[in-house]
Amino acid sequence: MEIIPAIYVMNGECVALYKGSYEQKSTYFKSPVEMAQYFERGGAQKLHIVDLNSRQENRFVQHGIIKNISGAVKIPLQVEASFSSPEDMKIAFERGASKVVLRPFVLNIIGEAVKTFGAEKVIVEIQAKGPGVVGDGKTSDGEPIDVVDFAEKLIPLGVKEIVYKDERSEGTLIHPNYDEVDRLFLITGKDLKIYVSGGISEPKHLQLLKKIGATGAIIGKAFYERILSVQQALDAVAD
Repeated sequence: MEIIPAIYVMNGECVALYKGSYEQKSTYFKSPVEMAQYFERGGAQKLHIVDLNSRQENRFVQHGIIKNISGAVKIPLQVEASFSSPEDMKIAFERGASKVVLRPFVLNIIGEAVKTFGAEKVIVEIQAKGPGVVGDGKTSDGEPIDVVDFAEKLIPLGVKEIVYKDERSEGTLIHPNYDEVDRLFLITGKDLKIYVSGGISEPKHLQLLKKIGATGAIIGKAFYERILSVQQALDAVAD
């Protein structure tokens, strides 16, 4: 199972959100580049970089920081942002991203992105609150779209990798949402690689996710606060 440190960038600094809220934001480090180098020295094999400013502006914002991180480390970068078009994604690749991570509300361009760049270059993040997707409209009954139903829509578009992030767990350090990860894996695991983000802070969290069938874990706050190290996380899931 892969261990992927996350660097959440806002206004040029490394931050963490509590349950996805910008009003409950903690700043940890001034330099995302130094944070990336720290994770690489600690044994990370890739990094997950999140452009938080892009959520407010609905476009890829952190061009310069991605370029600087790419120039400072040798490991691959997967870049998450509110990409508004394949052209926006192309800029991320030109700045050094190895993969782009798309959010649910860009469902209309996910298929185009896969055709343009290849499935191996595109990951789709399913932002959720429990079993419901955040930010992709409602069902005819006015309820949030079900996480698994949304994931199943991605398969015909050619998507091969997803990130499940539960906003109820994000930044809490309590535990990930095992039930939804398990449900996702049971129904879509044969078609999709599933990465998990939110609430991970202990070796046992990682071991349970591995047992369920998760491909990888994306970890931010637990690493920032030195509750868990990259090496401890790698050791927890080593065969």
